[in-house]
Amino acid sequence: MEKEWDVVEVLKYARHDWLNKIQLIKGNLALNRIDRANEIIEEIVSESKHESKHESKLTNMNMRMFTSFVMTYHWYNHAVRLELEVLGPLQDLSKYDEQVYRWCRYLTYTLEQYIDYHVDNYLSISLCVEESATCFFFDFSGILTDIQELQNKLKCYECSDLVTFVEHQMSTTEFSIMMQLNK
Repeated sequence: MEKEWDVVEVLKYARHDWLNKIQLIKGNLALNRIDRANEIIEEIVSESKHESKHESKLTNMNMRMFTSFVMTYHWYNHAVRLELEVLGPLQDLSKYDEQVYRWCRYLTYTLEQYIDYHVDNYLSISLCVEESATCFFFDFSGILTDIQELQNKLKCYECSDLVTFVEHQMSTTEFSIMMQLNK
């Protein structure tokens, strides 16, 4: 079960994140690495603009459990970096919230059992809202240590009639899974 966050804890973690970023800048300035300090500032600005746009759209899709999971994911010690993209118009997806949340928890937990911890591993989640269909795309890049076992674990996942897994491709360095929300 995921932790329930109260306002104080959320602010504490947000404050901690920002203090870490400020310490990075301060440390580089102390070492007279002005160019690196400026690069860090630009990375923070760019990351904030990108995340803010997509997180804002996601918060308006009425998926509280899934949104909370995505927005607090990096507050835990994970070996997989999570990225989010929301494409298309806003839509009330509240009836899919629990199923999408449970799948994402299962996927990230299972994935971390079969990755090489010595390389950068990324999971990109794209929510694509269109008139004809609403889909989630899960794209992984990194190094997988046991594709067969990971595939077996993912096949065992029990999903409801609210979602359908449409595509599934996997290699040692990447995979792609598409989950369609049934209307």
